[in-house]
Amino acid sequence: MDFIKALFKDVIENKNYDETLINKYFSENYIQIVDNVELDFETFKKHIKKLKDKIQQVDIAFLNLAENDHSIFTKHQVTSILNTGEVVKHKVFAEFLIKDGKVFKCEEMTLQIEGSPNESNLGSAV
Repeated sequence: MDFIKALFKDVIENKNYDETLINKYFSENYIQIVDNVELDFETFKKHIKKLKDKIQQVDIAFLNLAENDHSIFTKHQVTSILNTGEVVKHKVFAEFLIKDGKVFKCEEMTLQIEGSPNESNLGSAV
């Protein structure tokens, strides 16, 4: 579980876009499916870049974690402060599949619980 917490700290909560850190945690064959929207690895990197451009601060609160040999399940809350000052919160349920020490697939469902409805797609925005 340290792996997934470090991933979120280094890639998501980090204010800077750092492709080296993305490559550290994610396979080049990575696929992410968020609310039925599929992102390949290159599109995922664009997604992370978009978040860094739009959000001034993001905090992850893990509500529950479970893991086995090749997968990690999380239930977490994401609190984002946009550059406009607006606060947006999402509850996220995600399964991360791990191979050779890297995430190669993530399937997640997000539920916006606070903020403008226009920000409901933050989990897949490119």
